[in-house]
Amino acid sequence: MRTENTFAQRFLAEANEVIDRLDRECLETAAALLVRTRSAGGRLFILGVGGSAANASHAVNDFRKIAGIEAYAPTDNVSELTARANDEGWASVFEGWLRVSRLQANDLVMVFSVGGGDLEKNVSTNLVAALQYARSLGAKILGIVGRDGGYTATVADVCILIPTVNPDHITPHTEAFQAVVWHLLVSHPAVKQQQTKWESTVSANPQSRPAVFLDRDGVLNRASVQDGKPRPPLSMDEFELLPGVVLALHDLKARGFALIVITNQPDVARGNQTRAVIDAMHESLADSLPVDDILVCYHDDADRCACRKPLPGLLFEAQRRHNIDLSRSFVVGDRWRDIDAGHAAGCATILIDHGYRERKPRHPPDTEVKSLREAADWIIAKNLKGTADEVHI
Repeated sequence: MRTENTFAQRFLAEANEVIDRLDRECLETAAALLVRTRSAGGRLFILGVGGSAANASHAVNDFRKIAGIEAYAPTDNVSELTARANDEGWASVFEGWLRVSRLQANDLVMVFSVGGGDLEKNVSTNLVAALQYARSLGAKILGIVGRDGGYTATVADVCILIPTVNPDHITPHTEAFQAVVWHLLVSHPAVKQQQTKWESTVSANPQSRPAVFLDRDGVLNRASVQDGKPRPPLSMDEFELLPGVVLALHDLKARGFALIVITNQPDVARGNQTRAVIDAMHESLADSLPVDDILVCYHDDADRCACRKPLPGLLFEAQRRHNIDLSRSFVVGDRWRDIDAGHAAGCATILIDHGYRERKPRHPPDTEVKSLREAADWIIAKNLKGTADEVHI
């Protein structure tokens, strides 16, 4: 017998309405704020009381591990929190903690709260004091709050309101959707830097396959070097494959690897190159080399896209298109952006070292070589060793 209009049905219907009414544009703005904070070397301090404190602790883990943002929650240190509450008063515990943490203008304070803090009603006054201090330093504020957002909503640079669809369920929906929102943010392609465990374990799918991801300029074709940095060819007349590339890729293809080119071409956004010329170069690559796909980011850093390396967006897109097992895949590049993108996606990384005068990768490559031929030989040897280890096991 089917029971209609049960409490469970009503509660879940309310949850559906909350999702429908969440401000999509505000969520995207929050993701951009997190990216700016990370790019500026800022830290993330997450404040919450009660159930929101538990959410803060979980979120700190996700923003550190998945998004690569240095993050902290004062409620994770019970000894300090209770000592401050006992000696200095509850209203100043978060402010005092932020002072000792040397909060700076490039940091971000994130608030999880149902009411957002209210001095007149004497509710979560510790949040109000902390946000007043953050504002005095010029630190950014991001709120994920319920109701009308209280003090947080009035001062936050970005405030995500969890809509009230039933006044009797403000707290459970707010605290539940705080988790939905922060998981959305750490999963956002612009924010996410590290693949999560279960999603990276694609090898459980017997049809998934490993890939070799290849940067273009300096790996497949010759790049000109100016002031110690590589520059892409400007015309088809300058587009020239490097020696040994064709045979190296055929050897990798024969071992079952998907071959996928992932390349940044920001000169299109800068107005120094046209899509037509880039397309002609890639048609030439596809005709000359046994590649499975060519994925391109045409943006510059100012566009804050998710596909521009060192972000791993192109690798995740290739994974979706071609059912790639990233944990068994390799990234071959000649610049720090390639290596950091590969690390973020959970791939082994190989740097073709041309001696450029530029910054080093945040994460050292698994090996350094002088050519794609050497990189292919290393991958093949590594793959053979892995197969032998599996047989031995």
